[in-house]
Amino acid sequence: MRKTLLKVLVTLLLAFVLVLSTLPYWVSAVGIPRELRVFPGMELSLPLKPPLRVVDQDGVEVTGLLDTDNLGSRVYRVSLFGWLPLTQLVVDVVPLVEVFPGGQSIGVLLNAEGLVISELGTVVDLDGRERSPAREAGLRPGDILLAIEGHPTRRPELVSQLINSLAPEKRFLNLQVKRGDSILNLAVEPAKTWQTNIFGQSSQQYLLGILLEDPAAGVGTLSFFHPETGRFGALGHTVTDSLGRPVQINKGTIVEASIDSIRYGTRGTPGEKVGFFHGEQDIMGIIDSNSSLGIYGQLVGNTARSAFSRPIPVAFTHQVKVGPAEMYTVVQGTEIERFAVEIVKVVNQTKPGEKGMVVEVTDERLLRETGGIIQGMSGSPIVQNGMLVGVITHVFVNNPTKGYASFAEWMVYEAGLGLSEQNPAKQASSREVFLCA
Repeated sequence: MRKTLLKVLVTLLLAFVLVLSTLPYWVSAVGIPRELRVFPGMELSLPLKPPLRVVDQDGVEVTGLLDTDNLGSRVYRVSLFGWLPLTQLVVDVVPLVEVFPGGQSIGVLLNAEGLVISELGTVVDLDGRERSPAREAGLRPGDILLAIEGHPTRRPELVSQLINSLAPEKRFLNLQVKRGDSILNLAVEPAKTWQTNIFGQSSQQYLLGILLEDPAAGVGTLSFFHPETGRFGALGHTVTDSLGRPVQINKGTIVEASIDSIRYGTRGTPGEKVGFFHGEQDIMGIIDSNSSLGIYGQLVGNTARSAFSRPIPVAFTHQVKVGPAEMYTVVQGTEIERFAVEIVKVVNQTKPGEKGMVVEVTDERLLRETGGIIQGMSGSPIVQNGMLVGVITHVFVNNPTKGYASFAEWMVYEAGLGLSEQNPAKQASSREVFLCA
C-alpha cells in the first residue's frame, strides 16, 4: 500500500514538474502577449478556453471583452485551472494618434557639427621629406574637425583656403576636434609642399595630410506629419557618416526635392533615386533629432504633402499582419504614387527597433522602373487596412525586391506623439546584407 501511494505521489510530482517546465510552451501556443497597446473603446478579448482563465487586477474573472474605456494601464493574470499562474498581460490604453502619411521626396541638410576626418595621409615637403602632420599631432581617423584657430569648419573646400591663409604667419595651427564625448585642442605643424593644379600650374601650398568628409546632405522620403502639432518623421533609420556613426546635428533642415531619374536596382547593386533640391528657399521643416528610427522635427509653412485628404490612424505593432499593403513614394518629379507591396514577415517586437517587418514589392510597374526598393525610398510610408503600419528603411542587396521596414508606432513615439516610450534599441542584425534605402 505504501509503495503504491509512493508511486502515485512520485507520478504526481513528475507531472507537476512537467507542467511547470512546459509553461512557456503553453503561453506561446495560445498566443498570449505580455503587453498590448489599444485605443480607447477598442474591442479586445483573449480567445482563451478552459482550463485557461483570466482575472483582472481585482481578482475578478474576465469572460468577455477587456476594459479599454479609460486611458491607463491594467494588469490581467492568466492561469491554468484557475490556480497555476502562467503569465500576466498588461493592457495600455493610449490616445488615438492620426497622421498624414508622407511619401514626398525630401532633401536632408543636416548642417552637421564640423567635418569628419575620414583618412590620414602623407605629404612631401619642400625638402623632400615625407611627413604626416595630422598623425604627428595625434589626430585620428574618425575625429570631427570643429575649428582651426577658432574659425569653424563647415565646408571641406574652404578648409584648404583657411589653412593657407593662417600658416604663413603661424608655424603651428591649433585644431579643435571632437573625439567621442571629448573636445581636444591639438597643435599641428602644416607641411609646405608643391602642388600642381589641373592646368599644370604649380604653387606652394600648406597641407595637413587629412581627408575630410561632409556627411550633411542626401535624398530621402517624408514618412508622416501630424496636422495639429506640425511634428514630422522621415527616413526610418539614423543618418550616419562613412564610419557608420550617427551624425550629430547642429542645425538641420528638410527641403523639397524632385526626382530627376532612377538608377535601376539589380542583385548586388542597389538602385537609387537621383534628385535635386534648391536649398534654403524650399525649407519644409527643422530637424531636431537624428535617432536610430529616423529624423524628426517641426514643419515650417504648408509645403508638406500627402496622397491622403485626411489623417489616418497609426497602427499598433500587434495590428500589423502578413499580407498585402500599399507603399507611397515618388519615382518621377514630385508626384506621390501608390504601389502594391506584400508584408511577408512581421517581427514580434516589444520595444522599438529598426527592422520590424520584411516587405516585398509586388507592383509590376515599380519593379519594371526601379527593380524594387532603391536608395532614396527610405521613409516611404506603408499603409495596411487604412492604417499607417510602417516605413521602408533598408533594401536587401542580394534581392532588391525585398527590404526592411520599421513599425510606425515606434516612430510616432520618437516624434513625441502619443505614448512616451523608452529609447529605441536596435534588433540584432540578420544574415541578410542590406543598405539604407
